[in-house]
Formats: sequence, structure tokens, C-alpha cells
Amino acid sequence: MDIVSFLQGIKGFEQLERSELEQVARLAKLKKVKAGEPIDLQGEPASKFYVLVSGRLGVILTLDFGVVNQTYQITTLGTGDMFAWSGLVGNPHYTAGSRAITDCSYLEFEVSELERLFVEDPRLGYVMMRLVAQTIASRLRHMQLHLAQQYALRESVE
Repeated sequence: MDIVSFLQGIKGFEQLERSELEQVARLAKLKKVKAGEPIDLQGEPASKFYVLVSGRLGVILTLDFGVVNQTYQITTLGTGDMFAWSGLVGNPHYTAGSRAITDCSYLEFEVSELERLFVEDPRLGYVMMRLVAQTIASRLRHMQLHLAQQYALRESVE
């Protein structure tokens, strides 16, 4: 797989120079999981960052209600989506997990290696962190709309 070409095709990555994409690509490890398998687990150390290459992935959130834990699939991801960004934004543990809905392949990055690269190349770090911030903002907006729909639905029934 040509990782540089793959990354170039993801919205936002076109802002990076080819040499910057090559630096990022050198840190990537191509991994695969079967449908139903987890990739990262909520609460585990947030040492990795991922980009989905193929397949569908569910983001899983487990909430502790005291007596019982309840697990929810809060969103699904597809080709080119970034996930498990907790470590990049300073969270020591993953705030959610992920599970493959279909067989998936993904790029795995060590957060510590990315951070080192960002220090060495601040422009690259800025572009990458801006992409992560845009991903977070997009998912937050999606959840806000979902909550508003649920609230509106509940109001219409009452």
C-alpha cells in the first residue's frame, strides 16, 4: 500500500507537502482486524492514534451508572477517518473505544513519535493538530444534533 498516496487523498492532508506526508507515512504501521474485534479500549493508555484505511468502525462509549455499565455505539467511521486521538490532545487514557463493524485495515501511529515529529516540524504539527481539532469539532456537532433530535422527539410525544 502506498501510504503517502492514501494520506494525500484524505481531506485536509493536501495541505501537507509531499516531504511532510512522507515523514508521517514512515511512522505508520498498517494493521488489520476482523469484524467484531476491538482496536482501542476506553480507559486504556492513549498511546496510539489511528486512521481508518478500509471498512466500517464503531466508536464505543461505556458509561458507569453505579449498578450497571451500559455500552453505546455513538458513531460509525469510514475510510480516511481519524480516531483514538485522545493521546494527541493530552488525555492519558482513551475516552472511548472502537470496534470493527466489518473487517478493517487502519494505520497505527505511536503518539510519542508523532509528538516528536511535530516538535521537529511545527508546521506539520500545526496542520495535523488542526485536522484533529476539526475531527473533534465535527463529532461534537454530530452528537449535539443527535441529542437535539432526541430531545425534540421526546417533546413531540409529551
